Amino acid sequence: MRSDQADPRRRPVEELPATVPVAVVGAGQSGLAVGYHLRRAGVECVLLDAGDGIGESWERRWDSLTLFTSAQFSGLPGLPFPGPAARYPGKDEVAAYLRDYAERFELPVLAGHRVRSLRRDGDGYVLSTAHGECRAGQVVIATGAFGVPRIPEFAAGLSGDVFTLHTSDYRGPEQLPPGPVVVVGDGNSGRQIAVELAETHSVVLGCGESVSPPLPQRVVGRDMFWWMSVLGVMSLPVNMQAPDPVVGDRVPELVAAGRIRTVGRIVAAEGGELLAADGERVKPSTVIWATGYRTDWSWLDPEMLDEAGQPLHTEGVGALPGSYYLGLYRMRTRGSALIGFVGRDAEHIAAAITTAAHGGTTTTPATAEGEPS
Repeated sequence: MRSDQADPRRRPVEELPATVPVAVVGAGQSGLAVGYHLRRAGVECVLLDAGDGIGESWERRWDSLTLFTSAQFSGLPGLPFPGPAARYPGKDEVAAYLRDYAERFELPVLAGHRVRSLRRDGDGYVLSTAHGECRAGQVVIATGAFGVPRIPEFAAGLSGDVFTLHTSDYRGPEQLPPGPVVVVGDGNSGRQIAVELAETHSVVLGCGESVSPPLPQRVVGRDMFWWMSVLGVMSLPVNMQAPDPVVGDRVPELVAAGRIRTVGRIVAAEGGELLAADGERVKPSTVIWATGYRTDWSWLDPEMLDEAGQPLHTEGVGALPGSYYLGLYRMRTRGSALIGFVGRDAEHIAAAITTAAHGGTTTTPATAEGEPS
């Protein structure tokens, strides 16, 4: 696209209201879900999103990305994910679904309004963006579980001759030069990418020490998340020490076929080599850092954070009156950060907001368009 051509997906920045009863920071899956429940309850709100359009963060992911939850378990409240329930949607389908969701329920999303700071002011909050300030009686921080790409400090020891990418910048095999690839990190993202690259490159996968046994995507004809939902696993209080399961893992069969080689956890970089915990050295042409993300809460009022700089909350209800969180990793259950399960937390948070907005009394939500009464 030439520099003088406008991106047709880029929406003009809409005016920021001076005041609003509830401001939701983030219009991804979490923000949209709580916006849906607030709309049903008749609570006025606005959703402020940093991106130029809904679903933008999904569109930036790698081209072949598919959800490890089937369409049956990938919908938000009030609107099932379209298409056959047993299929596994791609990332562009998710982006399109989120846009349709916001339009279907007329959710008040303001794109291009990255919140630079959020501070407590009297009995409310002030949100500052590049386009001005907005005062809100209550706020929901729904910026998600994934913020800033995390790359280990030892990566600085790697030679500049080695091509490197974090998973947030990976799009497909065509980005990579010829030669061996080391994927550092073997969670769901690292393993999906390793499997894809095994078609075009020699792949080494650096494995961690606390990965759960892989789970098949389907058992006796049913999606794994169907079983976990029926058995109540997705609703149980979380054990923060237990690692996330790897779902639908093809790495073992590719290892057996000699198309992927595994080594221990990568612990150091020295020039053109990576050193694994088991003492093995590998010399890659490319390194993919599948090492996850870290959260950045520096824009929040310090009173909202603990000594470690993390949000102070109990199951999403903030320590400061009128503050709430949504979409945090394992905030209440294993599904708290997953698109198909965040709706439960959103309903919980919306109920707390609605009760506060009505002076401690509850209301019966009206039926929203697209949902049976």
